[in-house]
Amino acid sequence: MENVLNPGASLTLMSPTELQEGVASLSRGAYFKEASFEMTLSILTESAAQMSGIERVSIWALTDQQQELRCLDLYELAGRRHSRGEAVRASRYPRYFIDLSSANCISADDASLHPSTAEFAGDYLAKHKITAMLDTPIHIRGELQGVFRLEQVGSRQPWVTAHRLFAHAVANLVTLALVEYEADEARRLAASAKERLEAVFSASRDALLLSDGESGVILDANRQAEKLFGCARRELVGRHHRQLHPESVAAKAAREFQQVLDGLGDAVQLSEIKRSDGTVQAVEITTEVADLSDGRRLALGIFRQV
Repeated sequence: MENVLNPGASLTLMSPTELQEGVASLSRGAYFKEASFEMTLSILTESAAQMSGIERVSIWALTDQQQELRCLDLYELAGRRHSRGEAVRASRYPRYFIDLSSANCISADDASLHPSTAEFAGDYLAKHKITAMLDTPIHIRGELQGVFRLEQVGSRQPWVTAHRLFAHAVANLVTLALVEYEADEARRLAASAKERLEAVFSASRDALLLSDGESGVILDANRQAEKLFGCARRELVGRHHRQLHPESVAAKAAREFQQVLDGLGDAVQLSEIKRSDGTVQAVEITTEVADLSDGRRLALGIFRQV
């Protein structure tokens, strides 16, 4: 492949071998694992432009309930520059949005005349001097999420199979980047939510015990619970829920706990607990039940002295 790194190169008609080598080199990019999401997109657009000689290469995301496409990254080969943020609305280009949602790709050799892209002729195409467009939809879990776009500027040449295959392959890499980004965001939000929950759990003025809904075994306890029961957290964790109560009320407390888990009992119960020094304390227990996505159930017991 000649002049693939020359920013002034003209449109390169890639052979199948060059296509395979180009996509393989992008797929092998170890730097993706260390790069941020934004940097990954920049690497993909810039590398794709250099490999193909296509002047404008960009990645767009559907936003606003699929009524807007917003540019996440655009690389312009001649100017060696990245930009982002431009948006196009479905209300302004309805035919394009309809065709994008139903096509494998939109291959417009003459963007001003092609039925799917002619709507852009009055503004977008003229503004950027675009003559040909090749748009490949990006799907995640079967739903349209955006588009990978190649645009010729000035003189134009027909899109060939190699370009369509190349665009599809790079679009797949973009999909992988988006999926990984979503996973990273989910992990980050989960970690953040866990930290907030732990902070609330620890700072609560009430005694809190977290129990396994199936076994009734205590999984965690906060500082107030340590004070209420007169023992360290490690002495509470691992005990069965009914062991918190004097023998005289243990069976009743266990039965009421199970009824709350089954959705049959009152979430607020009056009972008694046995402290580590043997004394008995009357308490009000509010039990909140949560069903986890993996099928497990957790019960949060809120203990208040009466």
